[in-house]
Order: sequence, then C-alpha cells, then structure tokens
Amino acid sequence: MHKLNRDIFPSPESLAKYDYLVKSWDDFRGEDKKQLRIALVQMQGIPDVTTDEASEYGVRCAYCEGAIRHEGHIEHFRRKNAAHFPELTFVWSNLFLACGSQHHCGHYKDRPGGDVYDPNNLIKPDIHDPDLYLFFHSSGRISPRSGLEAVEMLKAKETIRVFGLDKGTLPSERARAVKVYKDRVLSDLDEISSWEPELINEYLQQEISNTQWQPYATTIKHFLLGYF
Repeated sequence: MHKLNRDIFPSPESLAKYDYLVKSWDDFRGEDKKQLRIALVQMQGIPDVTTDEASEYGVRCAYCEGAIRHEGHIEHFRRKNAAHFPELTFVWSNLFLACGSQHHCGHYKDRPGGDVYDPNNLIKPDIHDPDLYLFFHSSGRISPRSGLEAVEMLKAKETIRVFGLDKGTLPSERARAVKVYKDRVLSDLDEISSWEPELINEYLQQEISNTQWQPYATTIKHFLLGYF
C-alpha cells in the first residue's frame, strides 16, 4: 500500500449525473463508467506516462500494490449498500481501483459473511501515508511499524486484517519482487559498503526512484532502506 494523490485528477463529470436516491451502482455503466475508470487509472498510474490509451500500464492496486490486470475492480472504500454508506455510491473520494482478487483487497474486505470492521480504523491511501503505519518485510510479510501510538497501531493492524494483506499468494509475490534486488545488493555488498555515506544514500534513492512504479514497490523500498 502506498500514498496516492487524488488531487491530480478532478472528480469525473459522469459521477455528478447520478443521485444515489434514484440510481444504483448497476445503473452506472458505459461511457460514464469508462470516464471514471480513466480518472482512477490516472490517479494510480505513472504521472505523465499512464494514459487512458495506455490502459492499465503502470497501474497498481490501491491496497496490495499488485499490477492491475484487465480492468481491475472499481472499489468503494466505504461500502455502498443500504446498510452502510449508500450516499457515497457516486462520490469520487470513496472510489479506488483495486485488483480483482477474491482473496484479498476490496472484494475480500466486503465479502459476504466477512469480518465486521469500522472503516474509520482503516488506512485510506489518499489521506494517510501507509509508509508511516506499515513495514513491508523482504520475506513478503507486513507488520505494523514499531513505536506507533494506540490509534495508529489499530489502523495498521485493522488494515492488514480487513484487506487480507498477508493472505493468499501476496507474501510470496512480494518476496519474489524483492529477490532480484536482494541478490544484487548481496553480490555487490563489499563494494557498496566501502562507499562514502553520501554515495550509498544516492545509490539507494536512485534504486527507489527506478522501482517506485513496479508492483510491490514498497517492499523493495523498505528492503533497500533497511539494509544499509
């Protein structure tokens, strides 16, 4: 999970055409839904690179950071059904693009019979910086950062639990993503360790910049920053 900037793209005009009191999400389709998807792709893609013509190239799930395949899943952060937050059905700030997995992320969060949760206790990546709450281990696992206050610790733990961020194949996928960088650092360790601190920091920042749009980039970043 990584910080997203919703301010880079305004709310799509298509959303304003729908009133939750008379329309349901099933009514939202065609060009209107396409316009929303383009906005989400822009928000979650590579600035000045990912376009609607480029489809989902460079777009990662708002929650697990896995690559979006096909069209992904337009996800309501706060549930849109009548028992929860129907008034947020067509609200831009409540929408993200997530992977389509049933085993974690958006579908998992709101699965039938799923665990009860309070959305106020979740990290919302366009408001909170997940980096301040979560540590991504090179093993592929996630844990709350040490030293968090009680409220922050609750958000970290609930986010991992509710989105299933340590479920299914996610840990092994993260571990595979970081392995190439782990192998590279280990093979060059003697040389890198001999550098001046400024050169090491420059090297790390360049590697982080080069990998920031890859799937599971936060795992790579935390490995690099934690190794030296």
